[in-house]
Amino acid sequence: MRLWEQGLVATYTLPGYKELIHEHYDAFRRPDTVIDIHGVKDHANAASARVAGRAVNYAYLHRMHDNQILKNVLRAEREGYDGVMIGVLQDPALREARGIVDIPVVGYGEVSMLTACMLGERFSFLCINPQMGPLVQQMIHERGLEARAASTTYLDCGYDDLQTAVQGKPQRFLDAFEAGARKAIDVHGADVLLPGQTIMAELLWKAGVTRFDDAVVLDPRPAMLRTVEMLVELRKAGISTARRGFYGARPPADLLSAMAEFYES
Repeated sequence: MRLWEQGLVATYTLPGYKELIHEHYDAFRRPDTVIDIHGVKDHANAASARVAGRAVNYAYLHRMHDNQILKNVLRAEREGYDGVMIGVLQDPALREARGIVDIPVVGYGEVSMLTACMLGERFSFLCINPQMGPLVQQMIHERGLEARAASTTYLDCGYDDLQTAVQGKPQRFLDAFEAGARKAIDVHGADVLLPGQTIMAELLWKAGVTRFDDAVVLDPRPAMLRTVEMLVELRKAGISTARRGFYGARPPADLLSAMAEFYES
């Protein structure tokens, strides 16, 4: 099975991060599964460092990421991949991606929430960026999970702390996560804790953190991997994405090509 992991800019601009994602997946993937990891671009350029971790704070700039992700999803199907994992908290362009390819596409946020609903009663995302709060709330609302979602918990650390942690000094992040976990449990009433940024999933896995005071600390990577594997197998059995309605209907190939030509000319 060939799977395409889709990230954002940090995938190739944060030293050691891509390798850490590979190491994480390697602990769970099946021997015959190949996972290729991509950012929105496959290489850094002069603007990458100025973009990483910042563009997601603005609706218009975020949409630019969405458009590139959709191009990459089309490329993944064209190149023969069996499925795509969007490894980004807010599931950018997830519904649109499912409308343009027949291979399964899963998202970090959606899989985290659906898995949490099978492991406990109330989940809380533990995040570092309050600016993205509306995106997280929109994601919860679109999946109809408000009744299962506790308030999002924001950690007392930032993107720089996550960078430092990836480079081998995680204590500042781990301390912030512990304090956030305590708040999510005692104040917000959560019993499943969801790493809000994908980098957190790698750091918590490396630290061996899977529970906190009997609450679950979900590792979304194996959850995403097993979910997309299941959907690939279901597709082989004839069960795949619904093709009704605005989000489900797949555009005809000639119309998709014409729109691309219209906007690129």
